Amino acid sequence: MLSTKRILVGAILIVVAITAILLFTGSRNMTENLSRIIKNSSPKTPEQIYSVLFKPPLENCVTIRNTKDQLLPILDCCIWMEIQLCPDELKRIVQQKNYEISIYNHPDSLTLSTSFADRPSWWNPAVIRDTVYKLRYSNNPKRAQTLFFGTDSSHVFLCDMAL
Repeated sequence: MLSTKRILVGAILIVVAITAILLFTGSRNMTENLSRIIKNSSPKTPEQIYSVLFKPPLENCVTIRNTKDQLLPILDCCIWMEIQLCPDELKRIVQQKNYEISIYNHPDSLTLSTSFADRPSWWNPAVIRDTVYKLRYSNNPKRAQTLFFGTDSSHVFLCDMAL
């Protein structure tokens, strides 16, 4: 029969081993998560932001006029972009997701940006001065991607919200 002392020592060794394993895996996961947060909150070039959202663009099809990156999701609601692009590039983007589409006449488009409270001053789809197409994609309540563009599809305003 095992003595109480041996059972106690065995139990302590098992607890120490389990604690060591949990600390090792927990610290490794914490280090990985911290590295990911630091990497994601590091400033990105406009081209990097665009490629993350839509994959690399068609050659010579995109000019990014303005951008504001979402550095910290708790503080920054969205990625904001104003883009000039060719129709083939817009077609490529639209084919990537199942967007819902809405169409607005120019006078109606003047109120489109009011629902985007934290937008930069340059982000204003009403400057399109044409029929405005709104494409919206959302796969969960805290994430949505919205694109606005005119009939010629060359001037695009993007709001990518991820909270």
